[in-house]
Amino acid sequence: MQSPDKRPHRRVYLLRCWEERGQTTAAREWRFSVEDPRTGERRGFTSLEALAAYLQKELAGGADDPSTGPAAEP
Repeated sequence: MQSPDKRPHRRVYLLRCWEERGQTTAAREWRFSVEDPRTGERRGFTSLEALAAYLQKELAGGADDPSTGPAAEP
């Protein structure tokens, strides 16, 4: 059994991906959102790059401490 300070850090997110369609094929854009099921907080992103940057920033913190809450969106 691992001691509490040696437990692996985990994050759980509900990821949603959808395509928004404009009047032309070129106007189609993917949109994304992540939701923290523990708090219900949801953040939206207009590009895959923005989503990846957010997750990278979130995971760089390392600790999964519910008292600190999520980091601000870039």
